[in-house]
Amino acid sequence: LLECGGNLFDAISIAVKAALFNTRIPRVRVLEDEEGAKDIELSDDPYDCIRLSVENVPCIVTLCKIGCRHVVDATLQEEACSLASLLVSVTSKGVVTCMRKVGKGSLDPESIFEMMESSKRVGKVLHMSLQSVLHKEESMGPKRPKVGFLG
Repeated sequence: LLECGGNLFDAISIAVKAALFNTRIPRVRVLEDEEGAKDIELSDDPYDCIRLSVENVPCIVTLCKIGCRHVVDATLQEEACSLASLLVSVTSKGVVTCMRKVGKGSLDPESIFEMMESSKRVGKVLHMSLQSVLHKEESMGPKRPKVGFLG
């Protein structure tokens, strides 16, 4: 994560969406006895849970303006040439939910429009790729290899 070449927000947004996709919330029931007292029952079954919908969770695409062009997923050298970047939050349907300009340079309105259109195209592909990887990993079930210190 520390070697992301400036695309920290992109990496974090992908990690957050993947974490939310894997989140399972145990089912909670409120029970009432004959006297009207309420009690909370938490299911012990690991498969009796609620999944979160990540359909509308956006991913961030960073575009760096270099001269009269823009670059997606810029390297460290490309970022050094850029005076301004645009962080665009895009849903899987290509809806822009947020934008933020970073850097000391300026962006003209036409450049911003072009960068937004590029971010929509890249964002849709990013979402499709991420969903594909997440579903593939999930289909492996308990056979999937453990990675990291928790494995």
